[in-house]
Amino acid sequence: MKAPTLLLGLTSGYELSVHVAILLDVPFPSMLSFSCANVCAPYNLDLNQRNHLPMKQRVSIKDIAKVAGVSAPTVSRALHNRGRVSMTTRSHILAVAASLGYTPSLIARGLVTQRSYTVGLVVTSFADPFHSEVAQGVEAEAARHGYSLFLASSDGVGEQSASVPSMPDQEVEVVRRLLGRQVDGIIVSSSRVGSRYADLLQESGIPLVLINTQIEGESIYSVYHDDYQGGRRLMAHLIDQGYRRIAYLGDGSGGQANAARQQAWGDLLAETGLQSAGTVSDPGGQLAGGVRATARLLQQAAGQPAPDALYCYNDVMAIGAMSYLHQAGLRVPEDVAVTGFDDIDVAAYTIPPLTTLHQPRREMGTTAMQTLIRLINQEMPPDHLQSTKMLGELIIRGSS
Repeated sequence: MKAPTLLLGLTSGYELSVHVAILLDVPFPSMLSFSCANVCAPYNLDLNQRNHLPMKQRVSIKDIAKVAGVSAPTVSRALHNRGRVSMTTRSHILAVAASLGYTPSLIARGLVTQRSYTVGLVVTSFADPFHSEVAQGVEAEAARHGYSLFLASSDGVGEQSASVPSMPDQEVEVVRRLLGRQVDGIIVSSSRVGSRYADLLQESGIPLVLINTQIEGESIYSVYHDDYQGGRRLMAHLIDQGYRRIAYLGDGSGGQANAARQQAWGDLLAETGLQSAGTVSDPGGQLAGGVRATARLLQQAAGQPAPDALYCYNDVMAIGAMSYLHQAGLRVPEDVAVTGFDDIDVAAYTIPPLTTLHQPRREMGTTAMQTLIRLINQEMPPDHLQSTKMLGELIIRGSS
């Protein structure tokens, strides 16, 4: 017997059993007695009916109609849950389709609807934990509407050089490649391009939604977190806890998000009459950046009162900062408090657990996908500016 292959991504137990049985070429009843019998029994369905079809032939609507004893149009209406089909007939057709291992052809569907039923999601880096929950929200909502997801990163070029495009140019190039895949729409998370997409949108006619765009100015449709207000909440917490020498560790390539978070730091210091304990930026917002920025900050503070709190651009830099402080023999929070931003999963498990600002990342992905679906369905004007603002929650833990 030919070695079987496995199908992944099936949505229910009885579908999985049917497909495995087809692939292994074993009788259905023994494998389906626990899952499909209650669906098939009311119709006296012979689960071995798939033997009417050649093993490698794709099951069609006509095949289902022949076995079910109904017309092809009736099968089509039942599978797409539209038109006048009784519940009994529809259930019978679905049971036959399941027993035959039917899967709808997106290519055929696309020929009729002029859609590919795919969307693209571009993130700045696969290494950034922020994007994982954003992607989960996008993918779950996309699947709910029958769409598949292409995922791409805009920083795959690594270190920048004279021969390598800048990050904004690389981002635009990735988006253009997705357009070449004939996607129905695109979502870009933490865009470094922003309003430059207006021309691309007009050129391609493909809907596009931005999440947390990092460039100031108007974009078409966007979902973003209010980083300024989130930063004020973190700073107010540190000041309320009695910290007076607060430094800011920033991301030199963080764009608008870094600017908003740093502005919140500066404004709260000014409003409370506190002096700056310094600010250091390191591009990328990564663990090593947090280590380097903390080292430079403490070197700058030599011979002066050291900072008693570090307000960091994101959780990843904050964890890097905590690592360096530990190596330097400084205790968190007894000697130096540390706060992050984003509330990535690991933030709750550092020692001590990290105080941070929770961004509703999954909800942002869900909202962006809902907006994109409405644009694809032409339920919203494609050239109308609409931004959805979200505000996260202060999460107080042991690091402050």
